[in-house]
Amino acid sequence: MYRLIKPIFWTFLFLVMMLVIDQVLVQVPPVHPAHAAVRNFYQDFRSRITDLTFGEKKATPKSIEAVIAKQQKETAPKKTAQTEEQRTEATAAPQTQKAQRYIYSDGKGELHFADSLDAVPDEYRGLAQPMGK
Repeated sequence: MYRLIKPIFWTFLFLVMMLVIDQVLVQVPPVHPAHAAVRNFYQDFRSRITDLTFGEKKATPKSIEAVIAKQQKETAPKKTAQTEEQRTEATAAPQTQKAQRYIYSDGKGELHFADSLDAVPDEYRGLAQPMGK
């Protein structure tokens, strides 16, 4: 009987330590980037093990774009409610378009960029090409 007490004690102690570590990684908010990384890994690992053990399957995203969209929804800041007046002011404001940029080559073959066609020297204006959007 005495031979069984020692292994049972150490097994119990090991399980209690694992439970404490589990709860620390699940419930304690991270204060350091390394702690946040370990916590994120552990929570993902734990959820996958739980899903495998109990047979619950989450919907697996079909593509990487779906994963990115899901993460952006989760991390998007909450928008505050706007009054009707604020909405009309925001829509009434004219939207400025981004100025067209140009690229051209000088006589030495060097490439130059210009913010507008007027910024391109006259002798190279015919060679200037608009840059893609």
